[in-house]
Amino acid sequence: MDFVVRQGCQLTLNGEPFRFAGPNIYWLGLDENVDGVNWPTPFRVTNALDTARAMGATVIRSHTLGASHGCAEAIMPLLGEYNEEALRRVDYAIKETGDRGMRLIIPLVCNWQYYHGGRSAFTGWRGLTDADAFYSSAVVIQDFKDYISFLLNRVNTYTGIAYKADPAILAWELGNELNHAPSSWVQEICRHIKVIDSQHLVAHGKQFEVDRDKLEIAELDIMDVHYYPADAAALKQDAGEVSRAGKVFIAGEFGWPAGDLGAFLQTAEDTPEVAGTLFWSLFGHHDASGYVQHYDGFSVHYPGTGEVMERIQLLREHAYAMSTADLPGETAPASVPVITCIHEGEITFRGVAGAAYYTLEKSVDGPEGIWSIVYDRRACDYNGPWIDPGRVKTLQTCYRVKAVSLSGLEGEYSAPKISEPF
Repeated sequence: MDFVVRQGCQLTLNGEPFRFAGPNIYWLGLDENVDGVNWPTPFRVTNALDTARAMGATVIRSHTLGASHGCAEAIMPLLGEYNEEALRRVDYAIKETGDRGMRLIIPLVCNWQYYHGGRSAFTGWRGLTDADAFYSSAVVIQDFKDYISFLLNRVNTYTGIAYKADPAILAWELGNELNHAPSSWVQEICRHIKVIDSQHLVAHGKQFEVDRDKLEIAELDIMDVHYYPADAAALKQDAGEVSRAGKVFIAGEFGWPAGDLGAFLQTAEDTPEVAGTLFWSLFGHHDASGYVQHYDGFSVHYPGTGEVMERIQLLREHAYAMSTADLPGETAPASVPVITCIHEGEITFRGVAGAAYYTLEKSVDGPEGIWSIVYDRRACDYNGPWIDPGRVKTLQTCYRVKAVSLSGLEGEYSAPKISEPF
């Protein structure tokens, strides 16, 4: 894998233009949605990455691979103290992303004080009550620089590659939505990163508009603007302004459920100055059953259900269009579902990337007996467990399940699981 580089207002890879689309998967390093604040399991990480790849993604933006401060599970729980287990989880996510041929944009801090910490964690460690001191306090600025130095020099325990030398990382983003960062601070942090890491690009951005007074900073490569709702006219105007200043433009977040999504995506595709778009945000399957839920109104579960399915398919088509790759036909789900629990005829199973439907079968004659269909290509939904309406309490029953793609291609059956009489 080679580095993506900047040539003026374009990204290139091996001398060719590099444009992308993909998701935000903010929780790859630290999750809030399952069992409180905790690290996502390897399954949830790889399932989400496999889903992103099935959607045509070539780039993913993930806050918690860098913006992770101030709680026990964070990269830096306390000032100057680093959590090796948290770092190993980041190592894993970076390695698995690179293995799939995708790349990462990693914010280094967050403007907001969410569960994974933010700039106020740094000011709080120094006894400062004003979060804006993050930009003005010399000691806090040095603390942030020290954190950046540590992270960029980190050697991945799975690959043996230092983060600063890993082409699976496309760019370091100074932070998520640093809306009021002074130009002097942006330039200072950009320079600090470039001294340590001359191979990666550096991004900066804010909500809803171009951060115009940063466009003259030589060390800044990418300007990131976020759109809620998706606004095609604003996208085109902002991309032109950033491009004329000689910087790369990306829409690092956009809300897909509202607004004219088709117009927004088409405008991005038709506007060469738009280097990339990243929707908010992707969630994969839960370890036990169904999908991981996140209730912000912007969650994508691919391929989706009901009325949102068509809009989610637009995101997939857009990703391939941005990378100028042919839109491939669907393939059968590559992974196999796992039945996680059977209790009195209630069957719970773990889903797989790319599945729109599942077929559930049973046998009362053991795994080598005759199988009958309980549910035939039932639409993938968020409810569980599935109930066998013909269950017989006195019979030992085997169950198996297979995944089916949106176009009807079938994957392999799960290993049979036996339910004892109850």
